[in-house]
Amino acid sequence: MSGTTSEVNTVFSVDGSLYQRWQADLLAYSHHKVGQPGPLTRLLSSDRPPTPFAGRTFHTKSYCPHPVTGDYYPPYNRIMALRDWLSERPPAEEVVLLVEPDCVFLGSLTGELVSRGYPVSHPISYMDPLPQAELVQKHCSRPELVEPAGIPTLLIHRDDLMEVVPLWIEKTEDIRNDPKSRELAGASGWMADMWGYTCAAAEIGLRHKLRELARVQGEDQADLPIVHYYYPSSYAEYGWHWDKRNYRPWERVPNPPDEVPSVDKALIGLLNEWVAMPEHQICLYDA
Repeated sequence: MSGTTSEVNTVFSVDGSLYQRWQADLLAYSHHKVGQPGPLTRLLSSDRPPTPFAGRTFHTKSYCPHPVTGDYYPPYNRIMALRDWLSERPPAEEVVLLVEPDCVFLGSLTGELVSRGYPVSHPISYMDPLPQAELVQKHCSRPELVEPAGIPTLLIHRDDLMEVVPLWIEKTEDIRNDPKSRELAGASGWMADMWGYTCAAAEIGLRHKLRELARVQGEDQADLPIVHYYYPSSYAEYGWHWDKRNYRPWERVPNPPDEVPSVDKALIGLLNEWVAMPEHQICLYDA
């Protein structure tokens, strides 16, 4: 029931683009298919009216570019929409699962492992704080507590999320507004909000339990609850390729050859199953 760890409020952030709309709808389909306990909440940051969605929607204005500095950084939408949602419509569920829109469920997740002060995160290999000591020490007063944790797959107690979000925003802004820190954050500053989260979490004393929660393309075991399809599925040796960046919704994707890794096959199988639904036999390329 709501208000316990038996249900999880799964939350993700999108803008008003068609590119993120189809990802949101595919995520919703997978959430329903696996029977994921608890609601699915779309944080929609857009100056346009909300589109239909098979879940809950919390609608905010767009926060990109930044309303004060003008910095063009789309992840501002997520952290500022989270702030607004927690303030205006806080969830009844004790546990929140934060994911990216380019995730799908292959199995369900519950919040039993989560307790106050101890979120559960998929380990993020490229968020090792040791090579980023300069960035961490500059933006965190407790650098020894910084962990390779956070988005794109994070189970966290609602009260911890409420506490960390304001500092998460502040840390992200500080990193983005400092040219040296932006460079250190990686990917031309794209990972600023990820470092903002882990620095903020360390400062308030959160200690993450690192658990394998998600797979990515190229892996040959589709045995975890979530697939994060950030990377292209590219297998020139088998004459097959798929990439979310140039996918035309709601087109069927050619089936991958048997030699393609299991995660890619599971993802495309789910996508094609969703596309085959009668309500998707429409053209939304220009929507």
